[in-house]
Amino acid sequence: MNNYNNFAVMSYSFHGLLSAGAMDVFGYMETMRYRYNLQTADIWNGFLESYDDHYLKLVRQNSDERGLTVVNLCCDYANLWDNDKEERDKCEKVAWDCLRAAEILGAKTIRMDAGVREMNFSDEQLEHVVGKYRKYCARAKEIGAKLGPENHWGASTHSPGELKKLFDGVNMDNFGLLLHLGNWQSTDDEAVKDKYDQEMIDKAFHIHINYEHCVDADRVLPPLVKNGYSGCWTVESHKGVNEYNNVAFQLAQIKRVISPLIYETKKIVTIPEYKD
Repeated sequence: MNNYNNFAVMSYSFHGLLSAGAMDVFGYMETMRYRYNLQTADIWNGFLESYDDHYLKLVRQNSDERGLTVVNLCCDYANLWDNDKEERDKCEKVAWDCLRAAEILGAKTIRMDAGVREMNFSDEQLEHVVGKYRKYCARAKEIGAKLGPENHWGASTHSPGELKKLFDGVNMDNFGLLLHLGNWQSTDDEAVKDKYDQEMIDKAFHIHINYEHCVDADRVLPPLVKNGYSGCWTVESHKGVNEYNNVAFQLAQIKRVISPLIYETKKIVTIPEYKD
């Protein structure tokens, strides 16, 4: 991969079109390659119609035909904790299905939420989640992928301190973070949120950048390059309307800011890849 392929679009950015029946995973891949001229795919499992091997191999065939690398597979309903034991068991089945999907699709990173809805991990929750992450990371290691949570909801969004409990417990070299910029719920102070992003950047194997942070790209992105991030920069639009144009704007913003910094710092980004 070269420095023109350091950018991606998370498929959730088109959830409005998906809901309307106007896009599926194949249309998403066509859009990445030929509308936005990307060679990357960041797939939300809500776009996958099945975990059947035949279907997943068809998706892989289509991504290969377009020269796309799946830089990330985002796995909802695969969270490691739920207060209801029956729901935890259902989520675990989805998690293993997603790991098989990641292998077939050739995903380089895999996001699975911790799932703790409270703002702090209890001892029981932490022990359970750490144990599950260790098992899933061991499987991800076999397929050459990194795996970990996103600061997405619940305890994972409280502060870096809560997330660092996971890193201390899991302690595996292919465990990392999908950093959702600014998504910290313990503060309303944007400066503090920026500080938290910078504090966790060395743990990040992937980044999602929402519309608002693309608007503020000049403020929020250069410090992340300065602090060593060299993974893929992925935009995610949550608006559900005018999605093609919103995504085009977001991509243009991050390319405008990041591309010169990559050149100046010689941090030519390659697809994140775990090596034993």
